[in-house]
Amino acid sequence: MLEFAKDKAFWERVRTAEEYKWHIEEIKAVYDEAFKTEPRAHSAEDILNNDDKGLWRLQFDHLQSSCLLALIYPDNEEYYNNLIKSVWAYLNDYSWAPLGHYTEYYYQRTPKDFDCGLIDIFAASAGFALAEIKNLFKDRFPKLLTDRITYEIRRHIIEPYLSRKFFWEKHDNNWTAVCTGAVGGILIYEDPELYYKCQKRLHDSMECYLASYKEDGMCVEGVGYWGFGFGFFSSFALLERELTNGEVDWFKRPKVKEIAKFLQKTFLQKNIVVTYGDCSVTQNYAIGLPSLLRSVYGDEIERLPKSLGIVAKNNTHLNFLLRAVLYYNEDNFSDEMSDNVTYTAPNSCYIIKRTKCFGFSAKGGNNGESHNHIDVGSFIIARNNKQIICDTGAGPYEDGYHSDRRYTFFHPSACAHNIPVFDGISEDGIRRDDVIIHYDSEKSCAYMDIKEAYGVDFINKAERKFFFEDEKITLCDSFDFTKEIGVTEHFVSLIEPRAEGNDLYIEDVKLTASDGTVPTVSRREVKAHVGGRPHFVYLIDYELERGVTEFELSFEVVK
Repeated sequence: MLEFAKDKAFWERVRTAEEYKWHIEEIKAVYDEAFKTEPRAHSAEDILNNDDKGLWRLQFDHLQSSCLLALIYPDNEEYYNNLIKSVWAYLNDYSWAPLGHYTEYYYQRTPKDFDCGLIDIFAASAGFALAEIKNLFKDRFPKLLTDRITYEIRRHIIEPYLSRKFFWEKHDNNWTAVCTGAVGGILIYEDPELYYKCQKRLHDSMECYLASYKEDGMCVEGVGYWGFGFGFFSSFALLERELTNGEVDWFKRPKVKEIAKFLQKTFLQKNIVVTYGDCSVTQNYAIGLPSLLRSVYGDEIERLPKSLGIVAKNNTHLNFLLRAVLYYNEDNFSDEMSDNVTYTAPNSCYIIKRTKCFGFSAKGGNNGESHNHIDVGSFIIARNNKQIICDTGAGPYEDGYHSDRRYTFFHPSACAHNIPVFDGISEDGIRRDDVIIHYDSEKSCAYMDIKEAYGVDFINKAERKFFFEDEKITLCDSFDFTKEIGVTEHFVSLIEPRAEGNDLYIEDVKLTASDGTVPTVSRREVKAHVGGRPHFVYLIDYELERGVTEFELSFEVVK
């Protein structure tokens, strides 16, 4: 497995070629920061203080950065010795899962069964990393170390997998792909015969993961979770294809190919991707995955901008860092993006459109999606590589964020999205029928009826239309109610607007309501998903007079 990763000539090219220079710089930066602290296993103080979140991230950074540098610089004793220390620290840990995942929600078992065999996304990823490190360094490591890795992988991953069932095996999101892909990869490396015995179980789980996607391949969880889940899926699929000599090849499935194309469809502009669901507004992607997918599908995977690609920074999984180097090809990337494209996803109810002036996306769907935000009918307008009308994406994963209190947090709430409010009633978090979004290419218009998302009986129609011109997008809302009500048209921006008369300006985009309605703008401090840093968002509200059932707002580039 990964035999080309053992080729000395390959690592010589990585070490000397200009195209890998930024890879090495990023890996060294992570290494230098991580090794300000010596690798260690969890201590009693970590357990007592329930303070291991930072430690497991540090453990991953120790492991992955020292591994890659020891491969790139095989004669460097410091990198090699620190890799051994990092591996040994993992091997001395009681559990490879963070303390926060030892709950009944994740484990689906009673407290008395809290043992070292909890396989979650982090334990599975760690086991996969150790299996790959053992494969790559088995001729250099002392036999004691390789034997200990074998023993601990069996204790933490293989034996628990054989002796019990885990909830993620039948789940409908990235957990299934990450855990199944990692466990499958571990079995392929450690015990191919056992892999074949478990093949149907592994395949059944992967089928559950693929079933969470509709035929158009869009990931409702967002770009980050697509990369996380599909990245592990793809790594496993390649290993399995190699082991079975092509007898098993997931990539031949049309649906898998559509999922592989998801990332290229989400770019609104060079530095902006669609941020629906729990996706960061500064979302990066693992630089190796597009190259890996282009090695499978060729030019059907478009060349992407490198601006959002990462090698090691904010990457806590060896799987991605290793493949960022192994599969990287400079020819797979380009900052030249087509500015006249429209992607529609009829099953997932998305539209994504790029023009010379704008990047645009709108979504329908429902409010019961995985990592759901209350956002049916919401939209994004990107201009100058910024979100002019924004979706703030994921919030910090604070206590309760993934509980039934989810919509009390700003980022997943209705307040964070560009949707109307009817007599103080906004969308709720209840799943109903999908709101279908349509696109008329002749009229250059997208439209949908979002009434289903509100769950109230006084709305007969809540039609939302978008008309596209070269330098202008016009929103037209049309309502039909059973009674006279007031409507608030609500929008969100990350950029402070300025008012001039009845118009509002967000940088060089002018917002004009056709009826002359003047909006109110309020500022709210929120925390970023990554790092929890505070920043401001701007809430823009157009209050319509009671009984008004039409609203038109243009977004026009001004010279």
